[in-house]
Amino acid sequence: MPKRSRKEAAEGEEEGSRPAKGGRGQAEGVEPELLYEDPPLREVTPGGQRWNFKVTSWNVDGLRAWVRKGALQWVQEDAADVLLLQETKCGAAQVPPEVRALPQFPQQFWASAGRAGYSGVGLLARERPLHVSYGIGESTARDPVTY
Repeated sequence: MPKRSRKEAAEGEEEGSRPAKGGRGQAEGVEPELLYEDPPLREVTPGGQRWNFKVTSWNVDGLRAWVRKGALQWVQEDAADVLLLQETKCGAAQVPPEVRALPQFPQQFWASAGRAGYSGVGLLARERPLHVSYGIGESTARDPVTY
């Protein structure tokens, strides 16, 4: 079907049936449908017991900028047992001292891409993990670390 000009489209539609300004087919006064809503917090197990282990994962899109934006205060409030960070964009040597000094996470493991400023992940834990390995099964320059 050939495209119509705005004028032709407006003439062919009845008054009041046109989408509200901004398009997307929403009539005026109608709330747009939510694309995503966080699930409700479940602080107890299905059996009624309180959860006793919390894992938090965050794509920080740059660890140093994340720290400058005040994220460490959130980390303190979140009180996770394990904190997983993706897209740190820094190697172990460039991890900010504020992150290294987090008292609730004495166990820290960092891995990054060969190129500076790309990807990178971190695992921070309250307790020493049973096993930590680097890589995804591919040959790497670093041997797996086992505890």
